[in-house]
Amino acid sequence: TEEIVVALASPLLMVVAQLTHSTYKKLYSYATTQCIVQISNMIMAKVEPNDEELYSIRRRFTKKVLLDAVLFISEHIYGVATNRIALIVEVCGLDYYILDQIKRKRNVERANLLAKLSRLAPLTVTVEYAEIYIEDGNRDSRFYSMVALVATRPERAVQYITRFNSPFTLHETAILANLIHRIGAPIAYTPLLTSQNRNLQLLGIYISNLFAIADAEPHLQQLIESDEREIAYIALLTLCSVRGDISSQNTGYALRRLLQFQRTTFIRHAVLECYSLHSCAQLLSTEEQTLFSQRLSSYKCRILCN
Repeated sequence: TEEIVVALASPLLMVVAQLTHSTYKKLYSYATTQCIVQISNMIMAKVEPNDEELYSIRRRFTKKVLLDAVLFISEHIYGVATNRIALIVEVCGLDYYILDQIKRKRNVERANLLAKLSRLAPLTVTVEYAEIYIEDGNRDSRFYSMVALVATRPERAVQYITRFNSPFTLHETAILANLIHRIGAPIAYTPLLTSQNRNLQLLGIYISNLFAIADAEPHLQQLIESDEREIAYIALLTLCSVRGDISSQNTGYALRRLLQFQRTTFIRHAVLECYSLHSCAQLLSTEEQTLFSQRLSSYKCRILCN
């Protein structure tokens, strides 16, 4: 009967749909891989790609494939290599392709697209359009439009960051710091650490940690006394990372304000950075000194410190 035929056909249609989707994903993955290889060769070549090479990838691949390939590569290059990515983006029209999508999306989808735009930067067209969304009602959209603007005009980074009136999370700070590193933006860490703006302070601390800047110690010693508890805590851990003095009165004050699990994290961090118990014993309780010694005597820690 008709009902039996329909009942038997439904599972078959589902299987066909799944096979079609699976085949599409494999073909798309293959195309993206080929695109990544071709663009990578252009970036690593001794001379800049000529017009024929640029237009060949534009003809061969869809904009979606090109965009995914460029986004993947942009996460693994930095400095002058980003200039060739910008050239490919411009010739293939990926900047206007993504900006057109941003105009038609809202909230989370728009924020995701702005995040992609920031990874394509520096782009000259970014400034004109990203400025529109820096006052967007969605917090993530505001953040990623700000990141895109920093990437395009790093000389105005402090101005753009101070316009963002919400406190950064550590994840957002990492995104911004890694972007600054990727594009080779000449942003001095000292003005960030001495700023009265919380977000700038957090960024300065993260950069000091990322590059193990020993000269940042005097500023970190001041920041561990900050009224902002999160700033003080992260500055304390960074002080360990740059191998600063953790026996100071400032450190003692900072430790007294920490919760127990944060004190335990500090001990673990100090051990991993190869400090001795003597360096901060007077600041720890008897139980914490025992914990410090136990961690210091662990097999893995001895390997790391040696």
